[in-house]
Amino acid sequence: MNWLKIVAILLVIDALVILIRPDYVKKYIVLLAEGSKIYLAAILDAALGVIFLIGSSGSKVPLVIVPFGILALGGAVFIVISPQKARAIAMWFEAKSKTTLRFFALIYLLVSAFLVYSA
Repeated sequence: MNWLKIVAILLVIDALVILIRPDYVKKYIVLLAEGSKIYLAAILDAALGVIFLIGSSGSKVPLVIVPFGILALGGAVFIVISPQKARAIAMWFEAKSKTTLRFFALIYLLVSAFLVYSA
């Protein structure tokens, strides 16, 4: 099992946790949006993007994996360039109801399951 598949499985687990307990994601959004902790989110995003881009060469469908890697790296750059806007987006998600977060988690689950299949 390669790193890409392991990360994709972790994303599925993350989506399931959010689907079951959306209050956890609200707590962590507020935590990561505080002060310089937003840059931790950028580091995690950049690491995810690098894993996707490097792991795409050994995947079944690299044309599916590469755009997700590019989007993750773009997200990291966005957070570093404009942390205030990134905080505003994070707080927008935090303000959503549990039902809305579960809907987003369902989409997240479907996408991450597709990534597991593609890895």
